[in-house]
Amino acid sequence: MSTTSVSLANALQNSDIIGPLVSGVISGRNFTLQDSLLAASPYACIAVIDLPQVRQSYMNDPGGRVEGQVEVRIISKVSEASAKDLAALAETVVWATIGATKIYQVPDIDDTLTVWHEILTVDYS
Repeated sequence: MSTTSVSLANALQNSDIIGPLVSGVISGRNFTLQDSLLAASPYACIAVIDLPQVRQSYMNDPGGRVEGQVEVRIISKVSEASAKDLAALAETVVWATIGATKIYQVPDIDDTLTVWHEILTVDYS
C-alpha cells in the first residue's frame, strides 16, 4: 500500500460522516474480509486499492512525472441508491485528503444481483 492509499483509507474510516455508515475500510483487495464486513453490516464497506502508476514525459524532462491512481470501491448489499449516496460522500473525502486531479465513477453489480458497487478511480499527482 502506498502512503497515499493508506492515508485515504484512514481518512474514510475516521470520517465523522462515512465512518458510522460502513462496517469498515479495507486496504487492498481482500475478498474474505470484504465478505465478513458485509455480513456484519449489510449497508456497506469500502476498499481502497492502489493501481499501477504511470510515468509521463513532462516539459521535456526525461524522467517525467509520476502519476498514480487509487481505486475506491464502495460495496453495498442494501441498494444501488445507497451505494451511490455513499460514493458521493466518499468523493468529498477523497478531494479533501489527497491531491486528486480527476475522479471517474463507474457502477457495477455482482453476478447474483445482490451486491452493488460504485467504483471511484482517482487520478493524483
